[in-house]
This record gives sequence, C-alpha cells and structure tokens, in this order.
Amino acid sequence: MEDSVIKILEQGKFKPKIKVSLNQLINMIHKWRKDSLKMKHYDLLKLVLDESGYSAMLKNKKDLENENRLENLKELLRAMQDYDNLQNFLEHVALATSVDQEWEGAKINLMTMHAAKGLEFDVVFLPGWEEGLFPHQKSLEEKGDFALEEERRLAYVGITRAKKEAYLSFAMKRAFHGDWMDALPSRFISEIPDDSIEKNELDFNQTEDFDFNQDNSIDFSDEYRSPGWDRYKKKLLKWKK
Repeated sequence: MEDSVIKILEQGKFKPKIKVSLNQLINMIHKWRKDSLKMKHYDLLKLVLDESGYSAMLKNKKDLENENRLENLKELLRAMQDYDNLQNFLEHVALATSVDQEWEGAKINLMTMHAAKGLEFDVVFLPGWEEGLFPHQKSLEEKGDFALEEERRLAYVGITRAKKEAYLSFAMKRAFHGDWMDALPSRFISEIPDDSIEKNELDFNQTEDFDFNQDNSIDFSDEYRSPGWDRYKKKLLKWKK
C-alpha cells in the first residue's frame, strides 16, 4: 500500500490537502522504519502512538469508548514486553489467531461489550453487574450523570447481543485489598421490566448435603473471613442451640 500511495503522489492525482497529509504519513513511516533499527519494539510503538497523534486524540476525547481503547493499547504494550523482538511477538499472535480459526464445532467467544457491538449470539453471559463495577465507580466520580448514561447504553448493547437468552450475574461478595466486601447488584438490573426477566435466587437457609468433621472445631474468634463464612457461622450457631 505504501508503494501505491507513493506512485499516486508522484502522479499528482491527489488534492493538495490530501497530498500534504499523505506526504506527512509517508515521511513518518520512513522515520519509524529507521527508528526500529535502534529501538525496542515496544518503545517504537509508544513513539508511533505519540508522533502520529493517535494517543493524544484518544486522551482528548473524553468518553468511555476512547478510555477503553487507551487501556487496550496499554495492555498491548505490556504484552509486547514479554517478547524479545517484534517478530517473536507477531509469530505468537499469528499462532494464536490460527488456533482460533481452525477450532471447529461449539465454542465460546470471550469479548468486551464494546467489542461486541454489531454482533449477535444465541446465548450471552454478562457477569460482574455490580455497583462499583458496572456502572464503574471511577467513571461516576469523574463524569457523573454523563458516565452513567454512557454505561446504561452499554448495558443495553450487552443485553441486545443475545438472540435467545442473556444471563446477567453478580457476586454477593468480592475480595478487595485482602478483605471480603459485600456487593450490590447493578442498578441497571432493577431497571429491566420484571416481566422480561427470570430471577434465579439462592436460598441460603437450606441445609448443606454434608459437612466436614473438622468444621465443628472452628474457632469463631478467628478473624479469617471468606464468602459464606458469615453464613456458616449463623448455621452452626443455630445447630448448637
């Protein structure tokens, strides 16, 4: 493509404004090709993102989609640092892609809701629908109602990717800085009409099928906590009574 653009530029078939932009692009490509001889591949990517203005463009557009794109670029940079050179990294990517393409039969597609836009599946699983995660607390603190509406639209995108069934789930507790914190269902779940959903609630009052013998010797003065620890203590106290 680069050679084709150069040939068309030499023939003068582009309008002046387009010609200037393409000349700048070709010059940058030539520069980056020389830089690649003396720089690490991941440092070269940083340079390309900065000098092309792409990273600045994403930072200046204050919306969740561009923030996610920036996060994807950061993850790409981290992944590239695990390989000695660009060729090894590209070989790894090519191998992973070929494995996906050759996988026949039933399979699961794992992706973000942003990446799922425009796609449809018979069944969709949407985990992590909790306050603080979705909508994300950081987004709400920084952008308020604007961020809330953006994530509400994203919730709609996620649900409507399903042709037949969509499973929305949330955790009752999550580990946070070494401790277990209670979690609340996302407000987006309560906004769905009741006649459009089927709730699958767990009954924690039911007796377990079995208990380990050593469980009866647990010391309640121990500060250890885990999901279900409070539930177990209540149950054991009830049995002792």
